[in-house]
Amino acid sequence: MEVVQMSGEGYRVLLQARSWSQCLRGKGFTWDQIADVLALTHQVSPLRLHRLAHGRTAVDVVSMVNDADPAGTAALRDSRLYDYEGWPETGRRPPARLLAVLARIYETTARSLLPEAVMASYETADRVLLDEADFRHLDANRPTPPNRDSRVTAKTDADRTSAGRTAVDAASCMRLLRAIDIEEADVKRRELLFELALVFGGSRALDLLRILTTEEEERLAGVLRNTWRTDEATVRTFEKLTLQARRADDVSGPATLVPVVNGQRAAVGKLLTRESMAPGLRDRLLDTYAQLSQLTGFLSYDLCEYAAAEQPLLDSLRTAHDLGNPTLIAYAHYWLGRMSADQHRTAAVFDHAFAIQSWATRSPSKLLTPLCQSLFSLAYAAEGDAAASIREHESALASAGAPKADEPAYMYWVSPAVMESRRTTLLVRLNQPRDVIEAAGRYLAEHDSKFKRARDCTRGHGFVLARYAGALAMTKEIPEAAARLTEAANITRRHSSARLTDEINQARARLEPWTNTTYVRHLDETLRSCGLTPTGPGTRA
Repeated sequence: MEVVQMSGEGYRVLLQARSWSQCLRGKGFTWDQIADVLALTHQVSPLRLHRLAHGRTAVDVVSMVNDADPAGTAALRDSRLYDYEGWPETGRRPPARLLAVLARIYETTARSLLPEAVMASYETADRVLLDEADFRHLDANRPTPPNRDSRVTAKTDADRTSAGRTAVDAASCMRLLRAIDIEEADVKRRELLFELALVFGGSRALDLLRILTTEEEERLAGVLRNTWRTDEATVRTFEKLTLQARRADDVSGPATLVPVVNGQRAAVGKLLTRESMAPGLRDRLLDTYAQLSQLTGFLSYDLCEYAAAEQPLLDSLRTAHDLGNPTLIAYAHYWLGRMSADQHRTAAVFDHAFAIQSWATRSPSKLLTPLCQSLFSLAYAAEGDAAASIREHESALASAGAPKADEPAYMYWVSPAVMESRRTTLLVRLNQPRDVIEAAGRYLAEHDSKFKRARDCTRGHGFVLARYAGALAMTKEIPEAAARLTEAANITRRHSSARLTDEINQARARLEPWTNTTYVRHLDETLRSCGLTPTGPGTRA
């Protein structure tokens, strides 16, 4: 067996390559792309890289070559394969006929198995054979060339998108490896971080993984490889990562976090499907899965991707029902209601608000009350009932100050300050610009200095600034409107909320008659520098 002949280091490299390859294949990588990724960390010949990409020992490959020889006379030995893999630095040159057989086994081209510079060393007939040996069509992950008679439809595009593969490609793997090489000196930990980051969305997951100890990383990798059982410490690690992802969203926004949270959610889902565990442990993992589903839905909602947000939010709701957790059930209803409000589906907002009201009576959480009242205030504002809307808002403001000692960690953001920032939303929907100006001015006077010192609550602060600017534009206070909108735009340099971008663009549209003024021209320069379009729909340039 080759395991005996290989050095311990050689076998470790093979096992590592096999693990990486399985992960990359699941993300849609071709064999050639996996070999390219392995080449970033293994300075060996292309022939060996392709064997490592397939996770095969030399004995495995020799057996396949000998079986593939039609005459049964190949008699290749593993020692000879090692010689071929060492060439041109050591060993001997592989015959063209053998390369053609290996190309079929590795589902690639014969030329891919050789450094480009050595092709000239083969005779003309051999070069023709090497050029013709192309078996990439056997690779299940290689895209099928389009048929000229076929028609691409929305349904086929949707099917392709719903395959569940995260957006990790060869280029992102290269960025990930470079980032790890720069930041981590320990070789073993570099490999561990690479393996975990592939599962959790690529280089964007590194910031999240940095909060883990080496012991936590090793345990997590072992569980994901299915070599360790899920234990209490593993569940605690997932809970720790989930809370950290929520905090990261406050700082940077959803764009960088969606693939990371999606990867974590998928990993937890696989563990729940794959393993049996103690009921208490399983309930905690289910709770984490429900939270990750809610967070995935919220991040997609914050990117204004409503269709993508609905499924994980409903998944969170179903999982919370399975757990019989009234707090989590109500929390999922809240975000479904918030999304319905942005879609102007007022009846659905009322439905979710009444659902929260019902579940709140069965929950120990006191913070569900302000969430329920806040949702009712949005629904009444949509109906034009100003008195009922403001009444519910004032109630939410009063009840949001409840103690948080026994509240779930995901309710950390519920506070009087956050509820007060929502007042401008109601007044905008009630078309009361002067009241918006008064409310926004009062809020900013109380919280602006704190925000500038601590750099916290950037998204909510940006919403207030954008609504303030829109109301100022309606009352033709152009210099102040442009100044406030500039402040809001600068927040998007750090935070990727598409909802905030939309608010900024709506406010900018109100300034269109004053486009040629100095104030608005300077504003537009800021918008462009932030990657925002000065006019038109709420999209980035």
